[in-house]
Amino acid sequence: MIRFFIPLMLLFLLYVLPVHAAVEITVEGQPAERVEEVYHRDGMDYLAIDDVLPVLGLSGRWQSVKHVYQIQSPKGTAVISPGSHFLRLGDQMTPLGQPPRFIDGRLRISVNFLQNQLAALVSRPVVYRNLDPNNIQDPNPGTELDRLFAFLLQREPEKAEDQRTKTTVAIDPGHGGEDPGVIGIDGIKEKAVTLAVAQGLEKQIKMRLDMPVFLTRNDDYSLQREKRLQNLARSGADLLLVLHAQSSPSTLPHGIVLFVRPREEVASGTVSARDDSMQLAQALKSSLQAAGLPVAGILRAPLLPLGRGDLPTVLVEMGYLSHVSDQARLSVPQGQKDLAVALFEGLNSFVETKQEEVL
Repeated sequence: MIRFFIPLMLLFLLYVLPVHAAVEITVEGQPAERVEEVYHRDGMDYLAIDDVLPVLGLSGRWQSVKHVYQIQSPKGTAVISPGSHFLRLGDQMTPLGQPPRFIDGRLRISVNFLQNQLAALVSRPVVYRNLDPNNIQDPNPGTELDRLFAFLLQREPEKAEDQRTKTTVAIDPGHGGEDPGVIGIDGIKEKAVTLAVAQGLEKQIKMRLDMPVFLTRNDDYSLQREKRLQNLARSGADLLLVLHAQSSPSTLPHGIVLFVRPREEVASGTVSARDDSMQLAQALKSSLQAAGLPVAGILRAPLLPLGRGDLPTVLVEMGYLSHVSDQARLSVPQGQKDLAVALFEGLNSFVETKQEEVL
């Protein structure tokens, strides 16, 4: 069996991750400018885009009807939207490591977005400097939260092959409460979709397999990443499905995308020979396609929700709420049920395969 473990001291550390009081942003050839409002979320600094753009000599505005933010730049109008993993510039779509998100009532972008996408729009390097002298930057890759997540998502070697007891499934429905996630073209909120599908999948597992199931949230309330980790740590999960939906500035992208962590991103620094996360993703892909649901593919990505480690984990981006067909399917109970059933079939196939391997 696979088990989580986290000492009480690490639980304490999750609550005391550093928050910067102020930062400096410097564009090549210009004086540094200070930004006071900095939020630290999921191991990353976030700044209000309306505070950042003037520093870079750019301007932008929020389009409330389309639920997008337009950035005016020398290269044209760039478009982003909260929760979307893409920036659109003309016909070009650029993937984002951390999507823009609303925090405390303002749209905020990550430092990575500042130093990569915005720097590219002004064609000049952007230097970001933390002004908090007590904040010591870790020379090792990954943030404190990322490494703590890595610690959580490990198998216990002495129990990893023990299949004599029932498999425990953890399901993490994204967003919730004051965090709606992306908002669809008809107003449906990602948080409602993820919870509905998670509860549908939970019901299928309990009815048809009588396996233990754990949801990180079971109602419409907000959970910080730290709390989700604590919930997962107590669940004793053997595998994890993280449920989200996407949005794009373009109405063209559609289909389900399955994300697994890169092969090199295991805590020991070595590659897992079995790569159970990929096997789980492939089983899910087959069952989704068999149900007639569009699957755009399986991607490896260093996404924080997946952490590092060898716990079989798949992030399921269930479709694009910015696409008419995807949104129509995800916004109705029957479409949500169909997706939950297809996910169950894939999960069941994976579990049966793992059980056969130890016979």
